Amino acid sequence: MKIMLVPLAAVLLVTARLASAGEEVSKVSAVLGPNKALYDYLGDPVATPTNMDAAYTKKGLTSAIQAAAQAANVSLTKVEVDDSEFPFLVGVVCANKGDRDELKEQIRKVAAYNDAGSVGGDSICAMNLVPYSAFPTDARQRIHHRITLGLAVLYDKISGKQ
Repeated sequence: MKIMLVPLAAVLLVTARLASAGEEVSKVSAVLGPNKALYDYLGDPVATPTNMDAAYTKKGLTSAIQAAAQAANVSLTKVEVDDSEFPFLVGVVCANKGDRDELKEQIRKVAAYNDAGSVGGDSICAMNLVPYSAFPTDARQRIHHRITLGLAVLYDKISGKQ
């Protein structure tokens, strides 16, 4: 049995951060227990850059999705932008199966965006439209680590699985 010794100061810091965020103190074990490797791999969320292009804001992404849907003659039943960290991710639910591809085709025509990864099906999709070049240089690896998980979480949320 391998025992990991963690300095008391580190435990107290994590406990204080979780408690101040309104989380249960018992969740500290997730950070220090068997999930520690994943926690370390993911790292902290990436803050929104101060000089972010307006196209990548919640408003910019929402407007672009709505314009693309209109151009593709696609009806959307839900548009959700996860702005909890950078890059902001977009979730859409199309009214009809197969409309996702039409929507994505219209989005590809907009120079500011890049279909840089998505999770979805025929009518539901969570996607990252922010190009790699817009990622802060010092956070690119962390974004890469976090983005797939973020897309999966958003997909589950908009599809009602969460």
